[in-house]
Amino acid sequence: MRQADTARQVGGPTPYRSIEAYADDLAWRLRVGLRGRRRIVSEVSAHLADLVAEEESAGQTPQAAARRATARFGAPEELAGEFNRDCALHSARIAAWALVACVIASVGAAGLALRGGAPAAPWPNQAVYYAVPALLAQVAAMCAGTAFLLAVIAPWLLGRTPRTLATVVRAQTVAVLALAPIAVVSAGNIAHAGWTEGAMSALVALAVPVAMVFSVRAGLRAGTVAGGASTLDVIVDCCAALAERWSWSARWYGLVTGTWAAAVERMPRLMSWLEMRRHPWRSAVTISAAAGIVLKLPDLVFKADVDLPAAAVEALAAFLGYCLFSALLGLRTREPSDAVGVEGLAVGPA
Repeated sequence: MRQADTARQVGGPTPYRSIEAYADDLAWRLRVGLRGRRRIVSEVSAHLADLVAEEESAGQTPQAAARRATARFGAPEELAGEFNRDCALHSARIAAWALVACVIASVGAAGLALRGGAPAAPWPNQAVYYAVPALLAQVAAMCAGTAFLLAVIAPWLLGRTPRTLATVVRAQTVAVLALAPIAVVSAGNIAHAGWTEGAMSALVALAVPVAMVFSVRAGLRAGTVAGGASTLDVIVDCCAALAERWSWSARWYGLVTGTWAAAVERMPRLMSWLEMRRHPWRSAVTISAAAGIVLKLPDLVFKADVDLPAAAVEALAAFLGYCLFSALLGLRTREPSDAVGVEGLAVGPA
């Protein structure tokens, strides 16, 4: 390692005199777990052995062959960085799937409880039994959904990995913290609830710790990776990529963007309330109010009545969630004042 540090200080390549020296340097830099480290070092050593044999057949001495082979293979810090990024993304994807499953199970358990599946004497009390899943499940859903978008959906649509791994880890951390109290409440009510609610509660109580382990592993492997692109950029890129997949999606994309551009041209002040980049707080107020109404639309459809106080509470909760988590999830960024939002999220003029 002293030899490698000296070479880096003078700006030249590291002169490895053997495959073992290169493999040891590479293994020291890998953050992929014990099994992954052994597998990678074994495969790299095998490839280097082939290169050394090729150099020796060309007349090089063993030490010179090792130096030329390792130089051809590349710097170990760059190779280790690629493996570390791939491993961190893989761990983040597993954690994202696990957290989405936990959120679905938590929302399902809360829905069963609201429809008469709650135990007669819920633990620890009725207020906590209903309030904790109802409130924290929404926070977990927002954070887990953001992580799932960035770690699973975006790479699939874009064909590349967005530079948002740090945002994924932050979102998963908040989702786990929100799901932990739900798991505790669910575990306390397994024996007291009915069969269906008890089974769902048991699923939540078991799945959340597993998702927590996956999330911690993803966070440890992510290390000090910078956030990079914002979530808004990724959403815009995903919409554009989705529009290019089918002819009908391209038509819809053109219709939506054209309608938005026309509305912005005719009603610039009104539409500025939906431009998330230029006016994030105006947009948050508008979207939160719309979310409160939409969440209460089933009452309007089935009961012909809208509970306005409940809709106001939902809107306030959505706005509070934006205030608390928008910067952490990459949903609030600073843009120049002349930025134009074609979809309400688009970047400034080229």
